[in-house]
Amino acid sequence: MLSKPLAHLCLLACCLAGQARADEAAAPEAAEASPAAADVETEASTPEPYSWARSIEIGGQHSSLTANNPAWNGVYLSGVWQTDAGNVFDWIAEQDSRFGEHGIALNAGWNHDINPDWYSRLELGRSSSGTFWPGTHYGAALNRKWLPGRNLVSTFGLAYNDNRQGYSDRILTLGMAYYFDSPWVVEGGVHRTLSNPGSVSSMQAYGAVTYGRDRWRLITLAVNAGGEGYMPIGVDQPKQSFDSQLYQLSWREWIGRHWGIHVGVERYHSPYYDRSGITTAVFWNLP
Repeated sequence: MLSKPLAHLCLLACCLAGQARADEAAAPEAAEASPAAADVETEASTPEPYSWARSIEIGGQHSSLTANNPAWNGVYLSGVWQTDAGNVFDWIAEQDSRFGEHGIALNAGWNHDINPDWYSRLELGRSSSGTFWPGTHYGAALNRKWLPGRNLVSTFGLAYNDNRQGYSDRILTLGMAYYFDSPWVVEGGVHRTLSNPGSVSSMQAYGAVTYGRDRWRLITLAVNAGGEGYMPIGVDQPKQSFDSQLYQLSWREWIGRHWGIHVGVERYHSPYYDRSGITTAVFWNLP
């Protein structure tokens, strides 16, 4: 799986898309105040600065673990860049220390609007070292918008992880997200993973609720629970076939017009150790 900060970026992009749909729905009410036709054509061809999803974020992470495991520490630099109305790119560079190992990872994603009802996503990730990250990650997803307002979105995704400890993961994701008229987004789905060697099958369910809107506040509560096929806990020490739970709370608050802070906390539980973590970051919207 991709890193959690990148997952936050993807969810933020979904929230921005939901806000755009809400803005489009409200447009008829402002028809009387609309500018002349020539002005409309000019504005359509030249978007206002800061009107697209473009941002950069820098932050740090710290987690405390039980069972005499050393603490996790890391820093990251991430961004979102919308090139036009139908393409949004996101990326993250991380340097982490976990289980006494150190590593650097680069991950990137591309969201592309195929037509008004369909959009796709491609992911690619690489890491320099550290058995706690996949050496290589590939992912692809196809998304479909439903209902007259296109506010129900289904997701079908496939991913592959090549891990340094000699095993690989093939991941199938099925999910749904609903964008309410009010500033709420509800998401849920399942990850089905087949890990080799051993054809170890596992399944996790996930759910998330987001409140807020872009350029004001975004609060997300997310839960993952279910089975894991393999879990790396250091060189040559993978654990196999167990249940775990992950709880995350993320708060993104705009302090100024084009910048703000991001704070996240999480709690992970497994039969082998518990982990409590915090993320703090500063982000800026870009023109």
